[in-house]
Amino acid sequence: MLAQERRDKIIELVNTNKIVRVSDLSELFSTTEVTIRRDLDELQAQKKVCRIHGGAIPLKSTSKSLTQEELSIRCPSEKKMIAQCAYHFIEDNDAILLDASTTALELVHLIIEGPKKNLTIVTNSFKAIALLQSRCDMDLFHIGGQVRRDMDSTFGALADTLLKNIRVDKCFLGTTGIDIYFGYSDPNFNDSSIKKGMISAAKQKFIIADHTKFNDSYIGKFADFSGAIDYLITDRLPTGLDREYIEANVNLIIAEEECPVT
Repeated sequence: MLAQERRDKIIELVNTNKIVRVSDLSELFSTTEVTIRRDLDELQAQKKVCRIHGGAIPLKSTSKSLTQEELSIRCPSEKKMIAQCAYHFIEDNDAILLDASTTALELVHLIIEGPKKNLTIVTNSFKAIALLQSRCDMDLFHIGGQVRRDMDSTFGALADTLLKNIRVDKCFLGTTGIDIYFGYSDPNFNDSSIKKGMISAAKQKFIIADHTKFNDSYIGKFADFSGAIDYLITDRLPTGLDREYIEANVNLIIAEEECPVT
């Protein structure tokens, strides 16, 4: 089978099954996993599939939001690495804003287990609040508002009002899309709105996002790429991106280079 025929079949399988695994494709096509990974990388570069850890899923719509369950299967080891790196920026006595992203939840686990003291955590994530209650030395505040069940979080006018009336030291936000010309964006306007509020409320702004979020843009832009965010923490940069341009616009932290997991 020619490479293009194999890749066309992979696209068909991804769209039919909603998720494919490298190991299964390797067995199906009687080829190596290295070859399949190369196929998936090329198909992602062509905007025909979306790579996840160990496989691929269908390409994302600019306006279709995924559930927290769907997001949790994407790049779990990369998210842990990014969270490890982000944790180093937290200091004792910090007041911190966290969104309801799955990468932020990885950071929550580190906060619970780590030595940082006297933190104040403000979040719109019910799951984060439930987890953090085990740390009695922390002040916890949940951002009220309308409940978004698929993300176990809140949003809306009440949330926006609260965020306009607080100031914190740092915010750590996930994102669905990073386009170095368009900016940071999400497929849900409500998510974009609450992220805008968190950015305005924080002295230092952090985006924590894995490499699959690059070269994508969505309907709800919440920040420009230039000047709006202080630190962009990712596991690695996809091939072909202009690193010099990125570093001229934001403090870029590559976790696999600068923050090895211990």
